[in-house]
Amino acid sequence: MSDPRPSAFFRLHPQLRHAIVHDLGWRSLRPVQELAIEATLDGANSVVLAPTAGGKTEAALFPVLSRILAEGLPPVSALYVCPIRALLNNQEERLAAYARMVGLEVFKWHGDVSDSAKARFRARPANILMTTPESIEVMMISSKTDAKALFANLEVVVIDEVHAFAGDDRGAHLASLIERLAIFAERDIQRIGLSATVGNPLLIGEWLRGSSKRPFKLVDPPKAAMARELVLDYRVDTGEVARAIAPMARGKKSLVFVESRARAEEVAHSLAGSGVEVFIHHSAVSRQDRTLAEEKFARGENTAIVCTSTMELGIDVGDLDQVVQVEAPGSVASFLQRIGRTGRRAGSVQRATVVCTTPESLLQAAAILELAGRGWVEDVRPPIRAMHVLAHQILALMLQEHGISRHRLSQWVQAAYPFAGIREERMQALIDTMVAREILFESEGILSLGQRGERLYGRKHFFELYAVFSSPPIMRVMWRQAEIGQVQAGFVALEASSPGFAIRAKATQDGPERENAKLSFRLGGRAWQVEHVEWSRGVLHVEPAEAGRLPRWLGQPSMLSEPICQAMMGLLCDGFGDSVAASMSATAKSVLDGMRESYAGLLAAGTAPLEENHDLVQWHTFAGGAINRLLAAGLERRTQVRWSAGNLSLRAPGVSAVTAMEAIRTLLAEDWEGLAAEIAGGVARGPVSKFQPCLPAVDEERLLSERLLDVPGVLRFLGRITVNGRKVAAGVARIADHIIAEELALPGMPSALSRLSPVLSIVWIDDDESLRNAVERVRTESFIGLDTETDVASGALCLLQVSTALETYVIDALAVDLGQMREALEGEMPIKVVHHAAFDRRVLATRGISLGGVFDTLEASRARRGAEILGGHSLASVCERELGMTLDKSHQTSNWSRRPLAADAVAYAALDAEVLRTLYERLRPSSVPGL
Repeated sequence: MSDPRPSAFFRLHPQLRHAIVHDLGWRSLRPVQELAIEATLDGANSVVLAPTAGGKTEAALFPVLSRILAEGLPPVSALYVCPIRALLNNQEERLAAYARMVGLEVFKWHGDVSDSAKARFRARPANILMTTPESIEVMMISSKTDAKALFANLEVVVIDEVHAFAGDDRGAHLASLIERLAIFAERDIQRIGLSATVGNPLLIGEWLRGSSKRPFKLVDPPKAAMARELVLDYRVDTGEVARAIAPMARGKKSLVFVESRARAEEVAHSLAGSGVEVFIHHSAVSRQDRTLAEEKFARGENTAIVCTSTMELGIDVGDLDQVVQVEAPGSVASFLQRIGRTGRRAGSVQRATVVCTTPESLLQAAAILELAGRGWVEDVRPPIRAMHVLAHQILALMLQEHGISRHRLSQWVQAAYPFAGIREERMQALIDTMVAREILFESEGILSLGQRGERLYGRKHFFELYAVFSSPPIMRVMWRQAEIGQVQAGFVALEASSPGFAIRAKATQDGPERENAKLSFRLGGRAWQVEHVEWSRGVLHVEPAEAGRLPRWLGQPSMLSEPICQAMMGLLCDGFGDSVAASMSATAKSVLDGMRESYAGLLAAGTAPLEENHDLVQWHTFAGGAINRLLAAGLERRTQVRWSAGNLSLRAPGVSAVTAMEAIRTLLAEDWEGLAAEIAGGVARGPVSKFQPCLPAVDEERLLSERLLDVPGVLRFLGRITVNGRKVAAGVARIADHIIAEELALPGMPSALSRLSPVLSIVWIDDDESLRNAVERVRTESFIGLDTETDVASGALCLLQVSTALETYVIDALAVDLGQMREALEGEMPIKVVHHAAFDRRVLATRGISLGGVFDTLEASRARRGAEILGGHSLASVCERELGMTLDKSHQTSNWSRRPLAADAVAYAALDAEVLRTLYERLRPSSVPGL
């Protein structure tokens, strides 16, 4: 460490500094490590962003080790949480080596670790525990582990691949577990998230925060552009794909990614005999075979693993020469994770070939390459009303506490981000439903497991409470004593019900009994035939076969996101960027040029044209499946005709373009949340959560609609789109420079409560040019009032209100690009006066905006009057106490997405921001002693 400049390295404990220099031989730290050390040792929560093999693990671990040494922290001091066991196994030796070099210990706990090893850990805990959320739950509800004692000293939680958690049920589970651990530890646990690919790290920071009062720091140093060699190719079928892959794979190590388990089996079969050693890796292949594939691949030089997303995360399989992607991946994040497996050696490049077999997949792949080239990646959307996960946590807490009062439940989980949108009455309704359905039993105020709860989640199904997610029923495939993998029980049952299925076909009048009717299928890259079925145990006994069909694995229908679909439209409109064009084979270019010609003259940026062709009308939305399905349902209500929805368009027979346009113009008045709840059950292919039986009907409908449809996306789409030259949201009355004459009552007015009304000009903004002008005005202010209005049902941000000294801007967040306001809102000036900053931060983070320079009138009121004052600290209560004025709530609405908004509703929204400026004058530090 010869660099004379100040370095975070010198903040590390001397013993660790010595080990880094002399044991590891490092002469410097990477920028991400420098910044992460500063953030962690400053006591902040953080999200640490760096590419694969970019040093994130050390960035998190080094300052944690330093804290343990410097503060003398006893075990268990830190948790290191990974999304999958394979990643834990892969990281174990690395973390253990770093810990050992300073005399500390690491222990790995998951389902494959022996009971004897776990017993030794319980008796003598390690400093750092590596684990998964499911294993944490096991420890917290198991009678074998005294979890309260084990986690009493916990200080830090590090979450690897945080993007893989935050947006789904496992992330909601983990966020709740961290809050429960914080209660065990009785301290503000520091939270550190690590990721290579996430589009909205600020929202991930909000998700991490929970009950923590620590400051947040985003660790995202500038990154050098990674050199990439990309090829985009087109082949007519899987056989042609295999023939294209084989020569490029010989003598190299390749990962061949596909988009389904059935396709993995198909491609692996087609590659057999190509001169390359081929392995197969997906979730239905046995764990032993997946591990064997990883081990052989790591040592091989002429090998390929055909895999699904199971190889997407950063499992180390040694130096990798190339990635091959068969068909377009579903997201930019997935593509970046996959190509990030290559180019890890110094001076090497990321090499990937994408081979598609349909024009639509080819266009999708080109769009993903285009977005990746711009540095764009999807946002992660953590849920805020995860009622099904809350049901899971109620059951888990009941076991953890050996029975629990319903009124004590909220203290354990209420601060977790995934439950932020659940009010106390909804929690009580959930408990009432679980009691009524005998999932819970309540006696003398204590909840325990009911009779139906025992059947669903207890006894032999007790393991169901360890994990929050579920899979379709499966059958184990056994060859003698070896497990080959799994197939879904529905596939076997369907085949068993067909006339041709038999273990041994019965004799017929045409001849003796035959043995050629046995069910055969491919799994793990080989063909198997069923010899015996143990339905009661869920086991298929098989023998090798010469050939077999592909089993069907059912899942939810594939849906593309709106940004990817819009990028596909952009390529059709504007052609291909230099990087994408340079990557195309001649065949791929010819196919895509043909697609562009077919759309010539129809598409333009910001439009969604209607096209009428004989008796068929087609609406080219390029909005993605989750939005289009909901739009189709809205149009069906208005036209009484069935609309079919894909990712790129909607179609309906027997409807004219004029009729369709009239229907589209009325869509903004739709109750989208209600419509989504109504149709979601028909979209789902079976249950999406094993805790659906716990949910009240309204919450089950909401779960399905949030999982399968996109209400906020529909609102934003309709707010900005133009159809055949007409803006859908046009006609919203402007209130520019509309002066409301009543004067704003100020402190010192008579004690009788008067009604507050706006006095400033109210400017309605629904276009980007007007917003740019408003932003310039906001920049000149010393302080502004700031408020948000959301659609209560979906949580979508609908309005942003900003009050300056002369006027209040009511900004239609569904119609404009709020990114223009990022600099003004994230900076320390002007001061942003808000009420309940945690809520506004959470809402704005969904649009990639953080808040800096905040004055929270809620916290100021608590500091001045005390937290438990009669009447509470709502904005209305604070106005009554501090200003002697009352807010008229009669024009408040639960659905701010409706357009047009009435003038009195807009005035009400403006007042909420305007009055904050007056409260600031009363509550700011210069006027309140002690603030």
